[in-house]
Amino acid sequence: MNQRQHEFMLEQKPVGYNVHTGSDVQSMLEVMGLHSIEQLFEDVPAKVRLRRELDIPPALSEWDLMRDVRAMADMNSTVLSHASFLGGGAYEHYIPSVVDAIVSRGEFLTAYTPYQPEMSQGLLQALFEFQLLVGRLLGQECVNCSVYDGATALAEACWMMCSASGKRRVIVAQAIWPEYQEVLSTYLEPRGVTIDYVAQHPVTGLACPAAVSVLVAGGDIAGVVLQSPNALGVIEDVAVMAEICKIHQALLCVCVNPLLCGWLEAPGKLGADIVVCEGQPLGLPLSAGGPYVGIIACAKPLERYLPGRLVGRVHDLNGKLGYALVKEDREQHVARDKATSHICSNQALNAIRVAIYLACLGEANFMRIAQANAANAALLCDLLTALPGVRLLRTGVHFNEFALELPMDAMQFSLRMRKLGIFAGVPVARSLAGHERGLLVAVTETKNRADIEAYARHAGACLDAS
Repeated sequence: MNQRQHEFMLEQKPVGYNVHTGSDVQSMLEVMGLHSIEQLFEDVPAKVRLRRELDIPPALSEWDLMRDVRAMADMNSTVLSHASFLGGGAYEHYIPSVVDAIVSRGEFLTAYTPYQPEMSQGLLQALFEFQLLVGRLLGQECVNCSVYDGATALAEACWMMCSASGKRRVIVAQAIWPEYQEVLSTYLEPRGVTIDYVAQHPVTGLACPAAVSVLVAGGDIAGVVLQSPNALGVIEDVAVMAEICKIHQALLCVCVNPLLCGWLEAPGKLGADIVVCEGQPLGLPLSAGGPYVGIIACAKPLERYLPGRLVGRVHDLNGKLGYALVKEDREQHVARDKATSHICSNQALNAIRVAIYLACLGEANFMRIAQANAANAALLCDLLTALPGVRLLRTGVHFNEFALELPMDAMQFSLRMRKLGIFAGVPVARSLAGHERGLLVAVTETKNRADIEAYARHAGACLDAS
């Protein structure tokens, strides 16, 4: 290397963590009429200024930095390093490669809110297809173009029931996920909405129809909320609850695992007025908790109360067919007190993922996946309940996850299984199980018989060790 090359490399070397070279810095200072960086901080009082070097490592090359980051990432336990049987609202499902391939196209990946329909026909059509596909799946006529996640979808649906009925009291089955309960409280209580939780049957795990019937008979109930499968893995009897609500003129909202609709009748077909779900099982990766996509579907009379947006197929003045936002009554577009919701964004890209996933699978394959989930869960449940001291926590029918009562602390069991390379499940809240030995186990189509038998074998060893 000659002297000129050496000087050039020194000149191009970044200053610490800053990408700008010395000549870059000097040029900027000259434009500002300054002779040093120190002058930029003259207005900061001397007594609050740091007079020493920051206690951080020296700058690394890109390769060294990537190697360090990978090493830190390898310290994590993930569904790539462990067999995952975790559920409770987020599930490991197989996502066909075509989903990423299509959704990564620039037309979708960089698209913004389609305020100008003439410039956004592709995005609008994709969202319109999302509405059609999800509406068919959930058994409802109207579907919004998504909210943040399943929890906010449920909270927004409760406010829809309150707005439509003019009442400020909702009944919620106790066995909904704890995180959803927290969001309900955050959304509804400041608005003056009373939330009454109804306990599940201690044997079946179902919400008690008699208890709900007594409460709704009072006439001041906006609606009833069920989750199916619930936090105990039990499929709720939507038809029975829908009939109770109909008799007493209350609305019914069901928060459903969308994959269940490929195995059983959709809640909308069973009488639910509003159906909400977390769309993560429909083509979205786990992503350490998000971003996900919340979906709200409702009967036509409730459409005016839907938060978010609706895309419609329309004709322009020349009669040409196209797509446009036909409803967007959120606070960004109307007077704040007239908004159906103050949710300020949607998950359009994730909604498109859902549409691609559903369209690529088709009805037959979607049903096969749902059936595989149910069959795998039944197989593992049979193997585990055959172990000494293990039984079903509740006897109700389950889909792809089920709650067990173990002969030992569920958290301790989970830690032992994790050391063997298995995420065993999610401990059931004491308020639902009545003790610390409840474990919610989820099984999806990503597990084969060998995976399931390995879980049962290791579970037996962990229980014997106790």
